[in-house]
Amino acid sequence: MNKSFEDIYLLAKKSNSPFCIVLIDSCQELSREYSLHLCGDYRYLAKKSIYNFINIRTLKNEWYLKWLCPISMPLTCVFSSEGRLLDLIPGSDKESFLYVEKALTTMTTTEYHWPNQFQMNKIAVLPFLNSILFNKRNLDRGVYIPDDIDRVIDSLSYPYSYYLKLTGALMIHDSIEAESAAKYLLNLKTPYIMDLYKNEFITANKVLNKDYEVDNDAVIQIENDSVNLFNCKINENFPVNINVYNVGCKPLIISKIHTSCSCIEELDKKDEIIINPKHSVVLKFNFNPDVKGDVYRSIYIASNAINMPIFHITIVATVV
Repeated sequence: MNKSFEDIYLLAKKSNSPFCIVLIDSCQELSREYSLHLCGDYRYLAKKSIYNFINIRTLKNEWYLKWLCPISMPLTCVFSSEGRLLDLIPGSDKESFLYVEKALTTMTTTEYHWPNQFQMNKIAVLPFLNSILFNKRNLDRGVYIPDDIDRVIDSLSYPYSYYLKLTGALMIHDSIEAESAAKYLLNLKTPYIMDLYKNEFITANKVLNKDYEVDNDAVIQIENDSVNLFNCKINENFPVNINVYNVGCKPLIISKIHTSCSCIEELDKKDEIIINPKHSVVLKFNFNPDVKGDVYRSIYIASNAINMPIFHITIVATVV
């Protein structure tokens, strides 16, 4: 569990064995199912390769998300003993395990579909992901190969490839290339990308402005990330008011508000909500439950806030 890539790579190389790195989300049922299946019906796969489970909710494992941008968990990454990424197999059902077995047996990429955000089929994108991994590991060792990063960016220009270029340029004190990479990275800014690459965006801002501080930007503040409701009744509206503050120095722009259930209705809907620096607004909702008991629902606020681009609020309600 949660061994570093280099530790698993060295172990695999020493034993001349392929290895699987399984990205899991410890809060998801499917990820828990994967572990049970591997320890049960598919235990024999552990004899074919080394398995390393990576909990993506830990800080040291965030780079896997930034590298692969997976759409769902769990995701099995199959590697050769030399550390080459052979396959990416999503899911935890029988078919997923059988394709993992096929990849480990043939040491080739299977035809099992991997939904991804690169809008490329798996066979096409794997060489670029391997190059990104190669360059990331080199940078960790203090080695930067500019031409190699540039070749990847020509085909796979996404935040992580630009961040590696930015890191490399800073390493060799090439301020012109660092500023160029920082600008390209910031041009990709959306709430969802900012949420994943938060620290990378802060670094890019500091490259372009040595006096940059987080407080100089739009900064969201909400007093509580949970709202407790009591004695709610089925099919009756219960008002929920959320105070949103902009404690930063740039306008806070709320671009989207998502709810996990139709039982939460946003009132006074607008395409965009702008909160000026040092000001606040009240977001108003109605909660209309359709089941009894302890109910958990979510509200997601997407904005340009540098500190929390996707703010998650949990509604905890007792419905009688």
